[in-house]
Amino acid sequence: MKFSIVILMLLVVGNMASDFDQQVEELQNSNFGQTILQTILMELQTGDPVISNLINMIQGLETTLENEQERDDKRIARITQNCDIDINTLKDQINQSTVNSATLKSELDSLNPQKVSAVASLERKNNEINDLKTELNYQTHKRETETLTYQVILDNLEQALFGVNQVKGYFNSYLDVLVKNRKRFDKPEPSFLQENYSFKYDQTEMDDVEDQGVQFTSFSQVASKVNKLKHHIHLEGYRAMIEMMSRLAAKAQDEPSQAEVLTRKVLSILKQIENYIQSERIREDQAEALRQGNFDLLKTLLSDQIVQASQDRTYMEGLVESLSTRIQQASNEKFEVDQKIVTKTKELDNRETDCRLKNNEYETDTANRIKQKRVVAVAVDLISSKLGQLKRKLLEN
Repeated sequence: MKFSIVILMLLVVGNMASDFDQQVEELQNSNFGQTILQTILMELQTGDPVISNLINMIQGLETTLENEQERDDKRIARITQNCDIDINTLKDQINQSTVNSATLKSELDSLNPQKVSAVASLERKNNEINDLKTELNYQTHKRETETLTYQVILDNLEQALFGVNQVKGYFNSYLDVLVKNRKRFDKPEPSFLQENYSFKYDQTEMDDVEDQGVQFTSFSQVASKVNKLKHHIHLEGYRAMIEMMSRLAAKAQDEPSQAEVLTRKVLSILKQIENYIQSERIREDQAEALRQGNFDLLKTLLSDQIVQASQDRTYMEGLVESLSTRIQQASNEKFEVDQKIVTKTKELDNRETDCRLKNNEYETDTANRIKQKRVVAVAVDLISSKLGQLKRKLLEN
C-alpha cells in the first residue's frame, strides 16, 4: 500500500515536472513569451520580488491584448461595413452599366439595319433620278431630232410647192399661147374640159432672169423647162412628173390638136398636187404641234418627278445622316459604358482584395492575440504556482 502511494506521488511529481517543462517551452517558442520570461527574470533578479506585482504586470498585458482586440473588432466592423457598401455600390454600377451596354447594343442592332436600308433606298433614289434625267435628255434629243426632221419635211414641201407653182406658171404661159393661137382661127366654143383657173403666178418672183419674156410654142418646150428644175429645187415626185410630161409631150406631138386639152389636164393634175402638198403641210404642222404638246406634257411630268425624287433624296440623305449620327453617338456611349464596366470591375477586384487582406490581417492578429493570451495565462500559472522552479530554470539559462 505504501509502495502504491509512493508510486502515485512519483507519477504526480513527474507529471507536474512534465507540465512545467511544457509550459516553459511554450513561452520560449514565441517572441512574446520570451519577452515575458525576460521580464520575469529581471524582476526575480531584483532580490525580493513581489509575486502579486508580477501577476498584475502580466495580467496588464492581458488587458492590453483585450483592449487591442476590442479596438480591432470595432475597426474590422467599420471596415467590413464600408467594404460591403463599396462592393455593393460597385456591383450596382457594374450591373447598371451592363444593362446600359445591352440597351445600347440593342439600339445599334436596330439602327445599323435601318441605315443599311436607308442607304440602299438612297442609292435606288439616285438611280431613279439618273434614269429620269436620262429619259428627259433622251426625250429632249428625240424632240430636237423630230423638229429637225419636221423642218426638213417642211422645207421639202415648200420646195415642192415652189416647184409646182413654177411648173404651173410654165403651163399657164403655154396655155395662153395656145388660146391665142386658137382664137385666131376658131371662134371660141365652150368645152367641158375648160376650167376656171384663178391662180395668178408672179413670173418675176418664180422664174429665173433668163425665163422672163419666154413664150412656149410647144408642149416639149414646157417639158424641157420642167426638166431643168431638177438643177435648182428638190421636188417631191419629180421623176414621176417628168415621165408624165414626156408621155404627154409625145402625145401632144402626135396630136397637136390635143395640146390645149392635155395642158388643161396637166394644170388640173398640178392643182391636185398643190392641194395635196398644202394638206401635207397642214398635216405635218398638226403632227408637229401634237408632238410638241406631248413632249411638253412629258417634260413637265418628268421634271415634276425629278423634283419630287430630289426632295425624297434630300429627305433620305437627312435620314442617313441622322442615323449615322445616332449610330456614332450610341457607339461612343457604348464604348464609354464598356470602359466604365472594365474600370469598375478592376475597382471591385481591388476593393475585394483590399477587404480580404484587411480581414485576413484581422484574423491573423486575432489568432496571435489568442496565442498571446494563452502565453499570459501560462505565465500567470507559473508565477502563481511554480515560481521557484521557474526561478531556478531561468537562472540556470
